[in-house]
Amino acid sequence: MPSGSEPPLPGAAPRRRVVIDLGCGRRKKPGAIGLDIARVPGVDVIADVTRPLPLKDSSVDEVYASHLIEHVDDLLAFMGEVWRVCRPGALVYFRFPHGSTPFLTWKDPTHRRGVYLAMFEYFDPTTLDGQVWGYYHPAKFKIERRRLHFNLNFDTVRPGRVRAVLGWVFDRLANRDERWLYVCERWWGNWVGMEEAEIWLRVLKAGTG
Repeated sequence: MPSGSEPPLPGAAPRRRVVIDLGCGRRKKPGAIGLDIARVPGVDVIADVTRPLPLKDSSVDEVYASHLIEHVDDLLAFMGEVWRVCRPGALVYFRFPHGSTPFLTWKDPTHRRGVYLAMFEYFDPTTLDGQVWGYYHPAKFKIERRRLHFNLNFDTVRPGRVRAVLGWVFDRLANRDERWLYVCERWWGNWVGMEEAEIWLRVLKAGTG
């Protein structure tokens, strides 16, 4: 049984799993409810997802946001909203251009920040940063997994042969384990320009199993 779910009452229909895709645009995650400020095909709810979300507290089982978080003005408020609408134990997935590549980070005039995987340790009470600084914000998440990638859109765009080989090498080096990932992000990722990152977070709130 998924963490935080309740067993259905006898004779009751199973509860539908709620998945939302924030800032989905035209490429909504299959099966998700798409929220975006743009009125384009695939969007189910018109909303500025960088502001308070039009969703009830603890109503969402999974949040997906690809190339959104770098556009957010107030990251703390945004993380608070994601945490608010999620059920205990919900899964949150972010994908974003990595801050070690200034060109990708700042060539888009709508980007507001460079994003690093280590930023999310602030919200994880099991990390040093979370223990030292986490009291500034009530939203808590457990980092489940994180990855760095040399090539942007590594899983959908086929790079040239040289970039493909370099990507294979750098991705394996960076993602061997958490220590190697930290060393890449802090010390050598900016030398080669790791273009994209992914992170999976588990929502921590009352009722989490």
